[in-house]
Amino acid sequence: MVTTGIVGSGLPIGVGLATSSDLRKDGRVTVVCFGDGASNIGAFHESLNLASLWKLPIVFVCQNNLYAESTAYAHGTTAEHIADRAAGYGMPGVTVNGNDPQESLDAFTAAVERARSGGGPTLVEAVTYRFMGHYFGDPGAYMDRGEYDKALEADPVPALRALLKERGLATEEQLLAMEGDIAAQVEGAVEFATESPYPGPEELRLDVYREEVPA
Repeated sequence: MVTTGIVGSGLPIGVGLATSSDLRKDGRVTVVCFGDGASNIGAFHESLNLASLWKLPIVFVCQNNLYAESTAYAHGTTAEHIADRAAGYGMPGVTVNGNDPQESLDAFTAAVERARSGGGPTLVEAVTYRFMGHYFGDPGAYMDRGEYDKALEADPVPALRALLKERGLATEEQLLAMEGDIAAQVEGAVEFATESPYPGPEELRLDVYREEVPA
């Protein structure tokens, strides 16, 4: 719903959205994504505690790529799995191979159904790997090369591509057409952004108040 530059800030915002759905009884489930580094900040623990206390319809998804910016997981977190922390808040915690579409789908489906049926939140930890530095230009010298090469060999995109064709769910021509369409959408978005004028001062109060408040 929103974008912020603060690490882990989506967690309490997600709790707010889930609270709104709970009060409105609209049947919606909020899914909030964050990295393994964000699981070490206060907002993570506060959000899980409140969501469990109120049995909110929310799924917390930790995309654990094993690096918090440039810090390896083992150098900043003592828990073997982020999902293990769910027990402290009385909610299910599940660790899945985030590079396996079927395993991830099964976990997310169960978590969403639980949330929608009034069972409360779930913490899903999807373990994956980051194939580049934390920011543009980051050479990623802190990454273990052996670990990196092993992860690259298990790149989930080619594996999924092969699986789709093996199961007869898509042909190479269809996949190429999809890639072309996606590339065109991205290029169009970039062109729109670069050619659009900068926002004016009148947008300072946009989406700040529910109703416009005269200055």
